[in-house]
Amino acid sequence: MFETLLDAFQGSPLSLWGPFGLLLLCGLGLPVPEDVVLIVAGALGELDGRFWMKVSAVMYVGVLAGDSMIFIAGRHLGTRLLASRWLQRILPAAKQIKVEAMMEKYGFMALFIGRFLPGLRAPLFFTAGSMKVGYLKFLFFDGLAALVSVPLFVWLGHWLWVRFSEDLEQLNETLERTHAYSLWFALAIVTAVASSAWLYTRRTRQA
Repeated sequence: MFETLLDAFQGSPLSLWGPFGLLLLCGLGLPVPEDVVLIVAGALGELDGRFWMKVSAVMYVGVLAGDSMIFIAGRHLGTRLLASRWLQRILPAAKQIKVEAMMEKYGFMALFIGRFLPGLRAPLFFTAGSMKVGYLKFLFFDGLAALVSVPLFVWLGHWLWVRFSEDLEQLNETLERTHAYSLWFALAIVTAVASSAWLYTRRTRQA
């Protein structure tokens, strides 16, 4: 998928805004891995001479906009959509119960953790909207998590293109390895933050 997206946008006026648009479509359910889009954006940025932090800033807005569409759909259409057969196929009762249990257990931190759970992220954000969670709270926790993932994957794409642009086979092999490491690194940060927040909340309640 990396090469397909790279070929689609390379040398195009959409080399920056194409990945941005894909991130918006991911919020509407497009089955394209968000992290791959971010890696492609990083590689395209290097191709076009853009600083990877600038690319990260644009992609960050795209990620939050896509997530916000899921949240807003849950807020305004949640009750009706949850009762529809179409959504029940995508979000069956078992998954709804799992998402609601996660919200009850972790509170708003579930929004932070959910960004790193592809299978539960959209249902979690949709449920948060339907539960009338404040939008600014949603944006804060989701945005905090995106500050970890977005620059990480954009930088990875930038680094891969700098090192292996002359050998796409080697690039793809390295991508497979480093992609997994990056995911584990992001999850480690999430675990550390979530654990710290849980301990802080527990101590506050005991005080």
